[in-house]
Amino acid sequence: MRKIPFLATLALVAVLAVPAFAGDAPAAQHFGAALTVQKPTSIQKLAKSPAKFQGQVIRIEGTVKEVCQGAGCWVEVVDAKGASFIARSLDESVLLPKDCKGQKVVVQGLLTTMPKKDHDHTEAEAGHSCPAPAFVLSTQGIDLNPVAAK
Repeated sequence: MRKIPFLATLALVAVLAVPAFAGDAPAAQHFGAALTVQKPTSIQKLAKSPAKFQGQVIRIEGTVKEVCQGAGCWVEVVDAKGASFIARSLDESVLLPKDCKGQKVVVQGLLTTMPKKDHDHTEAEAGHSCPAPAFVLSTQGIDLNPVAAK
């Protein structure tokens, strides 16, 4: 009879200990404006025909392939098939952590042509390069490592 309470206690300890070991995944974080677009746009379709989406507020979902190591102002989002697209905070109001490479990400923004004007980073950020694609997703809001990313 004593084995049953002991086994029940052992099972309870095991269940309670799981969250302590599940801390490997970073906590979800939100940056910028709230995400209001519910349906994601295919990164593959976006990368193939960006002009088709120009002027539209869209949502893309994927994994952070690269992130700006200067200010965190741009992120390259890649889908499961390897297609990628650059999302960039043109006014640098939505900045990501520089160590978010590999995390799941959801980005909402306005698809626009890349401005011709270069942006400046501080002296401490010198030495990094920012991509200059013809089209860019002008970042409005980002969920980093979202639980429900597809």
